[in-house]
Amino acid sequence: MKPSKLTIIIWTIIALLGVISYIVPQGGWTLGNWSFRWPTLTDMLQGNTSSKPDSLLTSQLMQMDTIVVIDSTTISPDTIQKQQIASSSIPVQVPHVEVYDTDTRVHLLAFYQALEHAHQMPVRVVHYGDSQIEEDRISNVLREQWQKKYGGGGVGLIPLHQTIPTRTLRQWLSIDGVVQTTQQGPKRYIVYGPKSMRRDDGMYGVMGQVACMDSAWVAGSEKVTVNIMPMDKKEKTYNYFNQVRLLADSIQGKVILPNHTSIDLSSQQIAQLPDSTTQCEIQLQGRGNVYGLSLETPIGVMVDNIPMRGCSGNIFTRIDSTQLASYYLQTNTRLIILQYGGNMIPQTQNPSTLDAYVYSLKQHIRYLRSCAPNAAILFIGPSDMSTRIDGQMTTYPLVPYLDRILQRMAQQEKIAYWSMYHAMGGYDSMVEWNKKGLAGNDHIHFTRAGAKKIGKILFDWIDSYQYPRPAADSIFTDTINIDTTFVR
Repeated sequence: MKPSKLTIIIWTIIALLGVISYIVPQGGWTLGNWSFRWPTLTDMLQGNTSSKPDSLLTSQLMQMDTIVVIDSTTISPDTIQKQQIASSSIPVQVPHVEVYDTDTRVHLLAFYQALEHAHQMPVRVVHYGDSQIEEDRISNVLREQWQKKYGGGGVGLIPLHQTIPTRTLRQWLSIDGVVQTTQQGPKRYIVYGPKSMRRDDGMYGVMGQVACMDSAWVAGSEKVTVNIMPMDKKEKTYNYFNQVRLLADSIQGKVILPNHTSIDLSSQQIAQLPDSTTQCEIQLQGRGNVYGLSLETPIGVMVDNIPMRGCSGNIFTRIDSTQLASYYLQTNTRLIILQYGGNMIPQTQNPSTLDAYVYSLKQHIRYLRSCAPNAAILFIGPSDMSTRIDGQMTTYPLVPYLDRILQRMAQQEKIAYWSMYHAMGGYDSMVEWNKKGLAGNDHIHFTRAGAKKIGKILFDWIDSYQYPRPAADSIFTDTINIDTTFVR
């Protein structure tokens, strides 16, 4: 047979197989007790990834940040993005996963030891997560509880322009006195956003976003003013701060207090305030990058809330390591919380995809550990999430599986793991939380009341661990400069 004819036959067979894969539904056809299934085109191209994921699939997952990428500037208060509720009767084969039922809080020892000295030096907690922690939800519960117990004040990091409302402060941006909408102001670049909003140099800062005050937005002489007021007028601990940190390049400014006192502020510097306050103006001038502002105190516990809508946590290696390491060192970051995984659930019915995702997380955890060697790491798994199967709202089939393989990954990487799924009550608990007004009708996100409840459960879990008391020389006091003048 001529090679040309053989080639035609081969391609004809491939085309026929492709047509069959396209026609046959994902779950196959069922007739009585008999079922006919056919591999999808994706299955045939990817092959079996149930074992160690191949490099191609892992690479694809590293690039996949979102289920749904939406413009975060369009969000309204307390309306987190709702996922499409699926309706399916297709059974999902869930592999069994063996994990050791050990108390992973032993890996938080460095953090516990640092808390013992929080009255003498700052202790930073950086809380990264997906839309479950938007509005400073969950993070603010941890912040308030730790500050009540160990001291400290301020809400920690905030972006130059708060495009997603937060429940802990009111913030707005103005340029030469003109208030900017969320669509206005300096251009933002976001590491977890669409490609059009990304940079090539990795300079996103610790928050994974940067506001560029360049010639396209400001001439350099304008007064770019951040106005800050407390959302809650009650004198809660976290409302008060007495220093402001500016994370920026080539930017100068000043902090203006309600009594019109002005304190100079420049890039990568801290403005020490003469007294504690709950509100101020921060005026900036110049051309450069603004990576964030921090409202804080020189001692006690500070908690940074860094939500990344739609993100699955596989973006950290895109952020410049020097920027991360510098921030973690200067602020004495002793705990990094990673709260991800929920965004992977609605988009897959294939356990091997989750295997590859969790496998890819390891390099991001190792990257963060290299940037913050003095910090403990806590991974928080996804909540229970419900979808419609055969007319009933029930747990996504792969939620328990993802929870288990994340726990196994945490054990392998020697980091702490907290199962939010089990803390809620396990299988079908999201349905019950929804009935009690603790979760939204999307059966994915907590309401404010639910976020407060789950935050308190998390704090109690962390705080209740009986750990050995530290030796006097076990804290790295030589890595930061401490100013212990603390008012209030």
